[in-house]
Amino acid sequence: MNSLAASRWTYMSKESRSIAPLSESERELWHAIKKLGENVISRVGNDIERRTGLSGSDFGVLTRLEDLGGGTLGQAELGKSLGWDKSRLSHHLSRMEKRDLVAREAAELGRGVIITITDTGRREIAAARPVHAGAVRKHLLQHISERDAAVILKLARRLSAA
Repeated sequence: MNSLAASRWTYMSKESRSIAPLSESERELWHAIKKLGENVISRVGNDIERRTGLSGSDFGVLTRLEDLGGGTLGQAELGKSLGWDKSRLSHHLSRMEKRDLVAREAAELGRGVIITITDTGRREIAAARPVHAGAVRKHLLQHISERDAAVILKLARRLSAA
């Protein structure tokens, strides 16, 4: 065992040390699931950016503002819905604010920050939604059957509940 592996082993709990590594088939499944998500998300994001100028992240922020908050959400709620940490969200919102896609203002009583989609943001997301729908169909839905979709949804629901 090399020194790096030995140092990792030292910091692992006894319980962690007793867990067997993934088998070849488990590792293959894990990587296939990761790659599937990464590839589809990347391709859809690239199509949106190429056709509209919005990044996939911009699209995610703007759609959540519209779909979850009717155009306005607290920054903490927005971050939670995206699965982003505070720093990533704050930096991304700064870039979007400079492009007039969103506006930020302090919440009442100084409790957080309110994010609002601007008119420019609404126009941009309205133009991007059909591109997104087409890209999802092109890069995912046309490649799976209704039965495949049902199995994937069942699995996703089960894993979300776990």
